[in-house]
Amino acid sequence: MSFLDKMKDAKNVYDNVKKAQQEIEKISVEGQAGGGSVKVKVKGNHQIVDIIIEEPVRVGDAKILNDLIIAACNDAMNKLDKEIKSKMGGIMNIPTGFKLPF
Repeated sequence: MSFLDKMKDAKNVYDNVKKAQQEIEKISVEGQAGGGSVKVKVKGNHQIVDIIIEEPVRVGDAKILNDLIIAACNDAMNKLDKEIKSKMGGIMNIPTGFKLPF
């Protein structure tokens, strides 16, 4: 493989990563806890954009509410991580089952 071929491959990888980043920015997922009584929406850049707490939970114990919010956030982040890995694998032609370092 010549130096020029390696440079072309590097550019292809860069272009694929750039495309993957653009796709990831479009991702939005929702995590839930307490049977849907607490919902958290997260964007592809890991920013929480909304927390929805159903009325019955609001009047309850603060500790329970705290635990439900944490569980919903963790659920959303886990879903987001899976979605990101799926997008990155598809765009970069990574074989199924290959572990990405992120």
